[in-house]
Amino acid sequence: MVNRRIGKENSQTRQVLLSAAERLMREEGYAEVTSRKLARYAGLKPQLVHYYFRTMDELFETLFHQVTEKYLAAMQEIAQQDDALVRMFQLSCDTSSAALHLEFLSLANHRKTMHAIIAEFAAELNRIEAGIIREAMQRQGIETPGVTPEELATILETVARGLAFGSRINIERFQNARKVLTGWLDKFGITYRSLSDISGGEYREA
Repeated sequence: MVNRRIGKENSQTRQVLLSAAERLMREEGYAEVTSRKLARYAGLKPQLVHYYFRTMDELFETLFHQVTEKYLAAMQEIAQQDDALVRMFQLSCDTSSAALHLEFLSLANHRKTMHAIIAEFAAELNRIEAGIIREAMQRQGIETPGVTPEELATILETVARGLAFGSRINIERFQNARKVLTGWLDKFGITYRSLSDISGGEYREA
């Protein structure tokens, strides 16, 4: 069997297709990203889609890796900042990335190969975010018996994504809630101690 020729990964045309696919997913959803519609959206011939990508699954997987690599790089950069906890939360609340994230999750329900790829990204994101939280706790002299930084990262990420998704329905409420939570995170030590007192929980000074 003769292998079909595939276009080069560093081709400008290939990148045009990926950029067009990302815009199309954001604006109309993953279900609208067909080879014909994508080619038309990118101003290219339909044959070129399968010249650069063997299948649409390959295109989606490549796009996911490209998008998430940029996102993880941004999170790594945030981890070096003094106000990393606040910046981490703000990035997770970003509505444009949340919309694309939701489309990929929906896509995974129909394309099982995406599950493992998304899980791998989620694990790496949690590792970075847990590191940011751990650093903030050490700086504030806080320990959380029974709750790991990884679990706290999961909670914050879930809340941030929920706010980002909800902003599609009520922008003003989203902005107000984001402002409140950002203020709490900006005063992380005080906030954590106050919540611990209210809930009857315990924290330990490191």
